[in-house]
Formats: sequence, structure tokens, C-alpha cells
Amino acid sequence: MIQRFLMAAAGLALAMVAGAADAQDHRDALVEDGVLTVGTSGSAPPFSMTTPTGDLAGFDVDVATMLGEALGLEPSFEKLDFAGLLPGLTSGRFDIIASGVTRTPERLASEDFILLSPYIVNGVAITRRAGEDEITGWDTVCGKVMGAVRGGTFQKIALEALPAGCVTETREYPGATELFLDLRNGRIDFAAHDFLGPNYLLKNGQISDVVVLDDLLATITQSVAVNAGNEALADAIDTQFAAWRDDGTLQALIEEWFGASIDWSAAE
Repeated sequence: MIQRFLMAAAGLALAMVAGAADAQDHRDALVEDGVLTVGTSGSAPPFSMTTPTGDLAGFDVDVATMLGEALGLEPSFEKLDFAGLLPGLTSGRFDIIASGVTRTPERLASEDFILLSPYIVNGVAITRRAGEDEITGWDTVCGKVMGAVRGGTFQKIALEALPAGCVTETREYPGATELFLDLRNGRIDFAAHDFLGPNYLLKNGQISDVVVLDDLLATITQSVAVNAGNEALADAIDTQFAAWRDDGTLQALIEEWFGASIDWSAAE
């Protein structure tokens, strides 16, 4: 009888522990109670950029603000060079990072953070000077000087896809602003970058005298990365992304910010 009682009590205790685990939600392991702490670069327009008045704006800023509202949290943004964002997330400085993070196999397999399902479909493209007529696509970049954002994936994808020894010199920059400035000044021949971002800059007159080629080396997807210690937050955001993909919210936001888009079927 006593043995049965002890077994029942043990079973009840296990059930209570399991119930407590089930009850955990996205608010339980935040950097700051009630706050969604967002790491972003502020230098990757229009994903994340800094306005002349010093405010943050962009696609990712809107996404993170909408997530805060949907999850009942107050978004708080911290700027950091792109190369420092994932290490900052891993160290527990942020709850999420939102700055056009490309979903690579290595990042998806990482145990240091959780990279979520796509919130946008993009591509690896060439941006070149308007007068650089020798560069007409990826098959014409051999022997040219390539520029890219430090810590990004576009140069890695390009170097892996192009013939060995094709690009012999690459230069890296802290953000897109510096990258495209050096491109215009002739210090590099082309930028290995995304397709949508430079299209936005051209559309809004923020860069000129450059051309974005529609010869995509690869189709990529991008998303938000979440602190590995907060699976409940990752699940909550992924659920919200699924709803926004289905009801067109993400597509409308993409068209608003970029004025161009790549079909979602390209991600399948």
C-alpha cells in the first residue's frame, strides 16, 4: 500500500514538472522581463538602417516591432556591426537578431542559436557600376575585384560557386553603405550582395550610377535568429511567421520596402 502511494506520488510529481514545462512560454527566458531585445546592424538598408536623425528603420525593424506587438512584448533595439550580431546572440546579449540573416546550412545546424523559417526570399546578385559593361553576369567576374559585407554569406556563396581562382581579390566592409561607396569610387569592380537591398537603394535614390543584375547566382531565404536558450520564443515567432506567410502580411511588407520580390516558390 505504501509502495503504491509512493509510486502515485512520484507520478504526480512528474506530471507537475511536465505541466510546468508545458506552461513555459516566450516570456520566461527573455534578456529583460517584458522586453524583446533585438540586435540589428542599422547598416543593411532596407533591412536595417539608420535615418539621418539617428532612428532605426527598415524591413527588419518593422518585423521586430510587429512581433513585439503580436507577442505582447516591448521591442528594444541595439545596434552592432553585422559581424558581431550572431556572437552577441550566442552570448545572451539579445533575444533575437533581425538584420537580413541568411539561412545557410551551417547556421541552420548551429546549436548556438535558432534560425527560424523564412520571412523573405532573396538572391545572391551582382551590383556593378553603370559603366562597367564588361560585367554582364556571374560568368564575367573572373579577374575582377569583389566587395562584400564583412560577416555576410554572399561572398562565401560566390567563392564556392565560381571556378577556383576566378576571383583573386576580395575586400570586406562593415556595412552596405561603405561597400557601395567603394564600388562607386572604383576601388572594387562589383559587389557580391543580395538582390533586393540594392534595388531598394536605387528605387529611393540612395545610390546611383550602379546596376543590379538579375542573374542570380543562388536563391536564398532569410529570417530572424533566436537565442538558443529560448525555444518557446522561437516557436512563438515561427508560428507568427507561418500565419503572416499565409495571409500575405510578409509579402505586403516586402513589396512596401523593396519594390521588388522573388516568388516564394523559389524557396521550396
